[in-house]
Amino acid sequence: MSRKSLVTRVLVFLCLVIMTTGTAFAAEDWDEIIAKAKEEGVVVTWGTSSRLARVAPVMEEYGVKIQHAKMSDMEITERLVREKQAGISSVDFIMAEDILGVAGQLLPSKYVESFIPEMYVDKIDEAYRDPFVFLVQPRTILYNTEVYDECPITNLWELTTPEWRGKVIIRDPEITSTNISFFAEIVARADEMAAAYKEYFGEEIKLTTENAGWEFLKRLAQNNVVTVSSDDDVAEAVGSRGQADPPVGFATVGKVRLNIEQNLVLGVAENIVPINGYHYPAYGLLVTDSPNPNAAKLLVRVLLTDEGMQAWTQDWGNFSTNPENSFNPENPLGGLDVWSQLTWPLTLEATAKYSRDVLDFWILNRR
Repeated sequence: MSRKSLVTRVLVFLCLVIMTTGTAFAAEDWDEIIAKAKEEGVVVTWGTSSRLARVAPVMEEYGVKIQHAKMSDMEITERLVREKQAGISSVDFIMAEDILGVAGQLLPSKYVESFIPEMYVDKIDEAYRDPFVFLVQPRTILYNTEVYDECPITNLWELTTPEWRGKVIIRDPEITSTNISFFAEIVARADEMAAAYKEYFGEEIKLTTENAGWEFLKRLAQNNVVTVSSDDDVAEAVGSRGQADPPVGFATVGKVRLNIEQNLVLGVAENIVPINGYHYPAYGLLVTDSPNPNAAKLLVRVLLTDEGMQAWTQDWGNFSTNPENSFNPENPLGGLDVWSQLTWPLTLEATAKYSRDVLDFWILNRR
């Protein structure tokens, strides 16, 4: 699929979402759904997290087993498209994080659909309803607290300076779709990046690219950024003890738990100009014409309960989109209400418009 056609499909999808916002969800007979789910006996799930399998004890209370396979976003999209085109229906529910895969392919093709039990619709913020998001995770700047009493970075532009050359660690954007979406947000928010540049350097930015967002990405890519394959790798590089001149890095907030598990010394940045990082969604979507549709609906209902979300929210950096659900009280800085202010959301519009070009641009400037 060409970039132009993909962008067109996403924009059409966005128009449909806007047109249908506020539509009431039909009332469901949950006694009937639960009874049919028990008859089905299993819900087949694919997802980017193995934690989905940990919801099994709650589902088993209803007589339903979870048959889960962990796979990448790319694999989820490719396998589901292949199965649908071949007329095969083997999966009931997917957990995905790839904005373009969900909004550019799966939803417009009607391979998946959003479903929220009517008793939860008014509790979920409109931003998380369609596509339905059940989990939000922030990714932000981490630093080494053994060396620094507070974060040594106060402005994102510092990451492009000689002082931090070769000392910025990120998960490889070439294998991390959410980092590419964050780069797309940076380009889309060029005015904010230009203002941040002036605040730090005391002068207007002189561009060699189209805008201040592209300029930031160019300078960051050319500043010998270190890319690794996982957030664990970022956390270990930043937070290992005994370093004289440690790097900073972008990783999920939940990695701060490694301070306890691996004796790391990770701190979480606060009040970075113009933003600390981003928060990314985990979509929970029903597969259309699936073999166990009632068990899949029941799974969504369970994922909107506090008990069902404990597989994630018992740890730091994982937040349910149902504000009535709990989160780990030791979370750095607070809950989703705080992190929504400290980090940017990843929007469909920015990802659709810029992500393909951003990836090419990043690769070119990394050489």
